[in-house]
Amino acid sequence: MALFGSQRDAKFLASINSELINSIIDTEIEFFKLDIRTSNSNIYGESESKSYYDSILIPCLVTKNEKTSNMDDYGHTYKRDAQFALSRDILEKADFYPEVGDIVFWDNEYYELDNVDSNQYFVGKNPDTWPNGQQHGYSVSIICNAHATRLTAQQIRNIRSGGNNDTPAYRF
Repeated sequence: MALFGSQRDAKFLASINSELINSIIDTEIEFFKLDIRTSNSNIYGESESKSYYDSILIPCLVTKNEKTSNMDDYGHTYKRDAQFALSRDILEKADFYPEVGDIVFWDNEYYELDNVDSNQYFVGKNPDTWPNGQQHGYSVSIICNAHATRLTAQQIRNIRSGGNNDTPAYRF
């Protein structure tokens, strides 16, 4: 039986983690959850037009990679990857779990989730699979890997209509 790593130690870590993410770092992303029921798909499960639920704000840690640009016959494009680390406790309180295909808006860019992984455990023990019971270990976070995507393909905001002169982009 391990001396450290009990549920009491895990809850202490979770409280420090929550205070650090919410009060000190204070970085929030806007999350758009994919609505599979209203997205029209073909027999292969592919969809040209996707539907999303209203967005929610979730605090997290963000690691954004550098842009890599590409010039081809269709014009100039760029690629950027990012990683979003979300606290499992915050997600449980929000009753939310990210999935592949969801959209994140951060730093004026839209990212589509490519991979969602939850393999960071306190003292290296997964309480659901550890053979000595659920008294030790704690699942700390969920890591989401994403790539920058074009807004037109996602149809989250209607950018093909006329502009609004009251938006901050039009103010001088």
